[in-house]
Amino acid sequence: MDRDKDRGKGRSFFASLVNSSSGKRVRRAALVGLFMLGLSGCSSRLDGEIDIEGPPGRPPGSECSGTEKRCAGRSLQTCDRGTFTTTEQCAPDQICEVSLGCVKCNPIAATSCQGDVVYKCNGDGSLGEKVETCKPGACAAGKCGDVCTAAGTDLIYLVDDGNRLISFNPRDMKYEFKVIGRLSCSAGRGFDGSTATPFSMSVDRDGQAWVLYSSGEIFWVDTKDASCKPNTFQKAQMGFQLFGMGFVSDAEGSDQETLFIGGGGYSERTRGDLGSVDSAALTVKKIGPLRLNGQSTPELTGTGKGELYGYFPGDRAFIAQIDKATGNNLRTWNVSTSSGTPTAWAFAHWGGLYFMFIETSSSSAAVYMFDPATGMTKKLMNSPYRIVGAGVSTCAPVIIG
Repeated sequence: MDRDKDRGKGRSFFASLVNSSSGKRVRRAALVGLFMLGLSGCSSRLDGEIDIEGPPGRPPGSECSGTEKRCAGRSLQTCDRGTFTTTEQCAPDQICEVSLGCVKCNPIAATSCQGDVVYKCNGDGSLGEKVETCKPGACAAGKCGDVCTAAGTDLIYLVDDGNRLISFNPRDMKYEFKVIGRLSCSAGRGFDGSTATPFSMSVDRDGQAWVLYSSGEIFWVDTKDASCKPNTFQKAQMGFQLFGMGFVSDAEGSDQETLFIGGGGYSERTRGDLGSVDSAALTVKKIGPLRLNGQSTPELTGTGKGELYGYFPGDRAFIAQIDKATGNNLRTWNVSTSSGTPTAWAFAHWGGLYFMFIETSSSSAAVYMFDPATGMTKKLMNSPYRIVGAGVSTCAPVIIG
């Protein structure tokens, strides 16, 4: 999902206000009177893999307090004088679970894959009885499903305000950014008459990105080389001019998925609806009104468990699991990031965690992680890129381990 709040380069201040918001984020912040002058000075780094600045000897996200514990891949780490250190290294056939250490499976899930076989997972992290054997390579998230064969479908993909397509790899808590290329989609003018910019995005199971521009057009983008391909999607269907996007599996473990959208008119970001897009016919269906609770319309992300989530930015930002049938919020969590009004933001799920890429009127771009199991939000690192869109495939893991 995405949002670019401030796109003032080469435009008047008024035009910047209307266009900001991650191709949508700026717009929103500006239209509610919360956008501040001068935000367009944010700049991106060089293309390619980058180094994140931080305290000497400390990798991004290594800071901690008290007796905090975490899993970094197959390593159990414990806080030692403000820095995470490895206290237990799991064997190749084990996974790390924070409260149990090195185990065969994560008891949060009822079942676990061991190769191509599904087993029940006991409460102590040991394997229980055999459930079924899947086709080769088709066991995932404790169920037999299809095989996600497209390379890179387990990564998060991002678009920044410099039109860069970037991959973000959260595996083993390395949090690596890598520039793939620059978008050169032939979008028309934005709804406000300005040059169209990326507004939101999602990624399907084939590893193809669907990028919405501020013109209301959707382009298909190859996540291998950032090349653009037009399609027959008609903009502004059912009143959806600009919106957040997220693919969601139709059921847990299903190889079928639906693209959900949330938004409405480009000049009104404090109300909107949930809808869906038929990925074959490219037609839009309106489902029902979103429950914004006074915040801006959300960026969306989906999971391979068939769940839809939204990040609702504003002065009382929150994350919600959204009912795909009605648009109602099933569960909500308040999230606290940096102070100030969000001016660019994006949102994506990975491994049961939720990543927010946020810049505000009083702080530079940064990456935050929300864990619904604890309700805690943590800043992972500063970001060298001002992210305005994020997308993740339903092939991405739904739980770490």
